[in-house]
Amino acid sequence: MIPRCFVEPALWDNAHLRLQDDDSHHLADVLRKGVGDTVVVCDGRGGEALCRIAGVSAGGSVTVEVLERRHQPADMVLVTLVQAIPKSQKMEWIIQKATEIGVWRIMPVLTDRGVVQLTGERAEHRVERWRRIAAEAARQCRTAWIPQVAPIADLKRLLATGLGQDLLLVGSLEPDAVCMKGFLRATAEEPPRTAALLIGPEGDFSPEELKAARGAGAVPVSYGTRVLRVETAALYGLSVLAYEFDGRGRNHVPAVPAS
Repeated sequence: MIPRCFVEPALWDNAHLRLQDDDSHHLADVLRKGVGDTVVVCDGRGGEALCRIAGVSAGGSVTVEVLERRHQPADMVLVTLVQAIPKSQKMEWIIQKATEIGVWRIMPVLTDRGVVQLTGERAEHRVERWRRIAAEAARQCRTAWIPQVAPIADLKRLLATGLGQDLLLVGSLEPDAVCMKGFLRATAEEPPRTAALLIGPEGDFSPEELKAARGAGAVPVSYGTRVLRVETAALYGLSVLAYEFDGRGRNHVPAVPAS
């Protein structure tokens, strides 16, 4: 299987690409790849290129020569996960699985009842770590798309400014929440171009947050009679969206063959 690496989109048009330190180390020191070996390089925004290793510096930096470029189209419906930050390592697990499922963007938010409250440098460092996790998950599932992990935001402020989504759903335990699957089936004739799913913290959204979500146009949806943990609710909701929207114009790109 051909190794896969990522470069910054700003560097994508160059004929020769210098790989990031982590990718260089993995290729040269772990996989023992050298000049002439083949790799696939992606820009995280759908760009994919078959490349040949052109050089390995004394410090272990790898440079590749682009042989062939192609573009992996995005899904027909671009899904955003708006996730209240849970405690422990649950957020890392959510980001990893959301990437594998094919989410377009992840927006971590602070909520009234959330246990984790990140600000300042701690928040910046955590977001950088989440972005690395998303990139690694994209590499493992062999996609050319890395979901955008946004800076941490306050949920009510975010809802007040608007998410700009064609469809906004919020996982809800409220009595008037509609069946998620049934609601999505009703959109079959006119599917949205963008959709967002709001997932609350361990203690659920506060009444004020649910009111703000409704005011922003969110539709409360139910997953059924069971009360799910935060990470299970996120995975379940994204899986339903992927299942219902998959095939509505999605284009599959064959794997790049080895040379």
